[in-house]
Amino acid sequence: MKRVILSAVAALFIFTLSAQSRVFCEIVERKTKGKSVKVAIDFGQKREKTEKQQSLVDENGENIIFNSKIDALNYMHSLGWEFLQAYTEVSGSDGDAHSQIHWLLYKDTTDGQDPFEGITTKEMHNKAAK
Repeated sequence: MKRVILSAVAALFIFTLSAQSRVFCEIVERKTKGKSVKVAIDFGQKREKTEKQQSLVDENGENIIFNSKIDALNYMHSLGWEFLQAYTEVSGSDGDAHSQIHWLLYKDTTDGQDPFEGITTKEMHNKAAK
């Protein structure tokens, strides 16, 4: 009887693991005036050529402005996203060079769970408004 129960538990565990998937996103800081931070998010979705990155917006379609980079990461963490890695991209020449920080995040989901719940980009808001 113990073997049957142990086998059933093992099968359930394996089924649960196979029903999970990992979703990734990239957050990029965008310039704002003052000390506040605006971020764009990339889920790997197909976009128009002119839409390189998507700003996070609230329910009214207004850009979400964060107090700092850490505030933006805390916001994403509150939605279930986990930090994976950060890297800096430098572009331009010596006198005109600027850097941009990229954060890679992930979220483990189960079948039927919307990994993007609670997140709205400007593009998503505009499509919903039509």
